[in-house]
Amino acid sequence: MTIGIPLAAFARFATRPVSIQWRAAARGSIRMAIVGVVARFTVQPDKADEFALVVNEGIVAPSRSEPGCIRYELWRDNADGASFAMVEEWESDAALDAHLAGMGRREGAPSLGDYLAAPPEMRRFGKTA
Repeated sequence: MTIGIPLAAFARFATRPVSIQWRAAARGSIRMAIVGVVARFTVQPDKADEFALVVNEGIVAPSRSEPGCIRYELWRDNADGASFAMVEEWESDAALDAHLAGMGRREGAPSLGDYLAAPPEMRRFGKTA
């Protein structure tokens, strides 16, 4: 039996089957420190479509295969097409730190500065339940 993790805020992924480690964690035998990240980007309106394409191909897709990555998605604001949120979930702070350290060294990674209308905001979150 697998346990689904409810993610009501992410309707596309209402539940997700989880590993043996998660089943053990649910029984209390392993403590897992899941780390969430929300990074907000405000881009130049005339570059929003290109930004979405470049970020999905150059950052989102490769990041999903990194060790410790549980979820990595780019979301676009329905009311403001120039506003985006990168929603990430990592197995640990160490996995996230390794990802961030590697971002600057990733060959072919896009430079986002040409698209941004304002500095990005990034916040780390811990799971509450």
